[in-house]
Amino acid sequence: MEETRDVNVDIEKRTEFASAFSPIDNRGEVLYDVGINASGHHQEVERNFNIFSVLSVGVTTGNAWVALAGSLTVALSNGGPPGVIYELIAACVFYSFISASIAELASAMPSSGGAYHFSSVVGGKYGRITGWYAGWWNFFAWSFAGSSTSAILGNQLVTMWGLFHADFEAQAWHVFISYVIVTWMSCTTVLFLNRALPTIEQVGMFIIVAGVFITIIVCAVMPRVNGTPYASNNFVWRDWENATGWTSSGFVFVAGMLNGAYVSDSPTSNVIVAI
Repeated sequence: MEETRDVNVDIEKRTEFASAFSPIDNRGEVLYDVGINASGHHQEVERNFNIFSVLSVGVTTGNAWVALAGSLTVALSNGGPPGVIYELIAACVFYSFISASIAELASAMPSSGGAYHFSSVVGGKYGRITGWYAGWWNFFAWSFAGSSTSAILGNQLVTMWGLFHADFEAQAWHVFISYVIVTWMSCTTVLFLNRALPTIEQVGMFIIVAGVFITIIVCAVMPRVNGTPYASNNFVWRDWENATGWTSSGFVFVAGMLNGAYVSDSPTSNVIVAI
């Protein structure tokens, strides 16, 4: 009798847990066979991403080599070429621990809420306040990340225009107008071209991956074509150049790691899309 009671209690607990995380039909019954959106939230947008499209989103969102190249002029102030290389390596090491932690949390609590949801759960009695702060910090992080990406592309567009127009003199408002156009084009794509997003992401990944090899080949070949010498070994790996104005090289190195973090900071976006 006691064993039967324990089994019934166990079944009730399983049903209660499933009801919290599984879709429920109009009769209040749990739909165990529904594998999509198992959190029970109403699906607002059509799910049209496959595994390749999700991988493409990860590549285009991270876009590491373009982000590094776009912020290279700023990064060179923090130690020169050796600073860019070693600061990036250090940032990647630390971000590997962050990625491992996010992967563990995402496997235990699959939610597109990401950081704020994880913080709310693991925070215990402080879950509400930690989730609130995590959500807002994430909001500002993504706002600044999107703004900086649009700014990089705006600068590149103005620069490319200047390459083919010798009499063109770039002004600050040129970059701002390009920045606004890029931002609104991105917003329009997300808002009104949901079905086309997987294809757009796949094309973007192809361009990014192809661009890596094309850029490397061009950088390797052009000095020989133009008859200019390659950079010396010491210039690339050893000659530390502090152009920031700060006297502490340690502080300059830590501050320069922000450039590496800017390049590496995409694990959260990949988790959200994958879930």
